Amino acid sequence: MGAIILGKIHLRWCDKCNLPVLEQNVCGICAGRTREVKITPPGDARPAFDSDIERIISLIDSQFGRGAGSLVIPDGRIALLNKAPDIDRMDEVILDGEVVGAVRFSLIGGDKFLLRSPSARVLAKHAVKGWVKIDPVAAEAVRKKSASTLAVGILDCDPDIRPGTEVLVLENDGKPVSVGVSKMTAAEMMEHKRGTAVKTRWIVDEGRNQSSAKPASWDDVVAANREVISRRAAEAKHFINKMVAENSLPVVVSYSGGKDSLATLLLVLDAGGKPKLMFVDTGLEFEETKRNVTQTAAEFSLDLIVESAGEAFWKNLAYFGPPAKDFRWCCKTCKLGPATQLIQKNFPEGVLSFIGQRAYESQQRAEKGKVWRNPWTPNQLAASPIQKWSALHVWIYLFSKGANVNPLYRQGLERIGCFMCPATDLAELRKVREISSEYGRYQRFLEEHAAKTGKADAWLKYDLWRWKHVPKSVREELGSEWRDEVAPTSEKVESQSLEFRSTSGYSPCVEGISMEGVFSKALPMRMVSNMLNIIGEVTTSPDGNIAEVRSITVFAEGPVMIKAKDEKELREKAAVLKEIVFRAVDCAGCGICLGRCRNGALELDGRIRINVSKCTHCGECLGPCPAVKFREEELSI
Repeated sequence: MGAIILGKIHLRWCDKCNLPVLEQNVCGICAGRTREVKITPPGDARPAFDSDIERIISLIDSQFGRGAGSLVIPDGRIALLNKAPDIDRMDEVILDGEVVGAVRFSLIGGDKFLLRSPSARVLAKHAVKGWVKIDPVAAEAVRKKSASTLAVGILDCDPDIRPGTEVLVLENDGKPVSVGVSKMTAAEMMEHKRGTAVKTRWIVDEGRNQSSAKPASWDDVVAANREVISRRAAEAKHFINKMVAENSLPVVVSYSGGKDSLATLLLVLDAGGKPKLMFVDTGLEFEETKRNVTQTAAEFSLDLIVESAGEAFWKNLAYFGPPAKDFRWCCKTCKLGPATQLIQKNFPEGVLSFIGQRAYESQQRAEKGKVWRNPWTPNQLAASPIQKWSALHVWIYLFSKGANVNPLYRQGLERIGCFMCPATDLAELRKVREISSEYGRYQRFLEEHAAKTGKADAWLKYDLWRWKHVPKSVREELGSEWRDEVAPTSEKVESQSLEFRSTSGYSPCVEGISMEGVFSKALPMRMVSNMLNIIGEVTTSPDGNIAEVRSITVFAEGPVMIKAKDEKELREKAAVLKEIVFRAVDCAGCGICLGRCRNGALELDGRIRINVSKCTHCGECLGPCPAVKFREEELSI
């Protein structure tokens, strides 16, 4: 996966105090020099809480033997996690100022701990599982050429090794050589079969001596970073006061129950403000989040304004089907709608809303800047005082304030939001299932929907409902299980009247103007794809079940997505799509449109068909049509 650069990586380390220091070349405790920590961009490192550490230690024990985990992560050390790009999820584990390994979640195999040089050096004399010993000639070749380990050079190995096992490669005296993944069984290795036995991921270097690394606490981290956090907070408070002075508007903090909105609230309070708290209850919130919202409002004696989506998600679920990363109708019905109503009811003349948005969260947020307006809620002037803060800036600030943070973070969740958000990776979604009392209701819907629509087991097993168009990387990761999931769809269209329901607006989750909609029955994709040539060159998926043209995507099951630069363009595209789909489904073969095509691209054989080789996509064939004008049902936009 490519590196994602969203801002400067501020993580440094004081080796004397053995703790992270942000930005500064000197430690705030000992005044010693700090050094840069090399982590994968975007470099938004966060604390590893006790539950995270316990899970990682247990994982290492399962792979390399009991007691291995506590050797890699000893008691009393500051540990960080840094989310790195991957197919589903990968977190680098940072200890003693080095990446000691990574926890990677595989869709098929689940969590695995990937060794790096520091953890390999620690485990070299102690691993009782996942080890391979090689002869000196093989060791020299691996080290000098970064080569993989061939079966011919293996002297001994853990008898339980299987293809896919994470392996520590050692010399016969126990000195570490490399780490990687097994391509053979232990039996095949000992038979000295031809080929690669262990594919090398990292060569183990000599490294630094960490035997004297001292324990540290998060109180120590706060002390070491007091100056930088104080400076960051002062800059944020200056920004807040400037925004308040320049805009004669009532002030609110958009509070979600997450760490970033809590930090924003505390900064506004420290700046001398007395904001109202604005909370949009999507109807999909964790109970812990709702409690945090009410407790925070009470703690600071703030007026709490709540707008709830109620059962909006569940009422629309049967019609739209499961939301997806690329089909987020839920954002409009559960976030945008209630937020717009809240602002209109309470702040008809406008409001200045401080929001805990950070550039490190996504490319869209990085590009948005510190101040913006949502085109669908023009009464709201939004501003983020922590736009350039990393997650670790936020956490150290919250620790310094003794803040009442949502307990879900300490239970292993990285982000707090809707319990079934399709943007959640599978690794975290499995934790959510254990935590959320509401997830069972959604799981039952998914099971019923899968049975009704003929989805294969993989659709549920790997939560493939999170995409309408499953990415190539995910399909490749699933291999044969993905092929089993794909089922042919019929061109048969039910006799019921075709209807369309949509929700449009600015997406609070992904930033951008879009519409998600769904037709009430499966579409005849050969006809729909052909007719879409009216507005542009059409591309289709290999199975023909997805058609795309001019930022419009149509799925065989009925869902559609439309993206546009503004609301006017969005509605124009929606109106054209309506006409095209209704024509494709209900064409009566009257031939009225034939005379409108100057290129002779329309052919009539019982119904209209476009000759793609002649079509210039001019759209002139659109116009009065019985299939559209005389319909009883109208498009609801």
